Amino acid sequence: MAGVDVGEGGGRGKRAVSADINLVPFIDLLFVTLAFLLITAVWTTNSRINANAEVPGDPGPNPPPPERTLHVHVSSESFTLAWRSGSVVESETTVARAAGDKQLIALREAIQKEYANRGVHRHPDDGETDRLVLHTPNDLPFSEIVNVMDAAASTKREMRTGAQVAMVPAFTSTFAVR
Repeated sequence: MAGVDVGEGGGRGKRAVSADINLVPFIDLLFVTLAFLLITAVWTTNSRINANAEVPGDPGPNPPPPERTLHVHVSSESFTLAWRSGSVVESETTVARAAGDKQLIALREAIQKEYANRGVHRHPDDGETDRLVLHTPNDLPFSEIVNVMDAAASTKREMRTGAQVAMVPAFTSTFAVR
């Protein structure tokens, strides 16, 4: 146990002031707080989906050529996959919506096929990923938005990180703004 001693009492009728402070509850509280901190840190990194909301700025005097992006339009009847270079549509594929998991499997396969045919960043030494822009109606349930993002994230490619080659998602997803 820890203790505090401020000296001997000395004179008449004065006692020595000595108090013991119990540090066990304080240490227990410290360890519980540390445990919650560690658990929270692990869960927040595991539940992350890579997405961004890039807003275009001033391109300057010599703008770079527009990069090819895959646009996924979600409607109640189908998914439309369109590769665009700026405002020019290079190719367009339509995937009909089916019931249940079949539509997600079809969408996943269509995205993988489109990436294999027209993906820009495919070499393992290329540190960039292709961009996927998701266009959804305002009344689309959140679970369906997540399913489309999962289908896009299932497309993987090799990327070299130092001496290691890892399988990473081929697309960085972003949402279209109306």
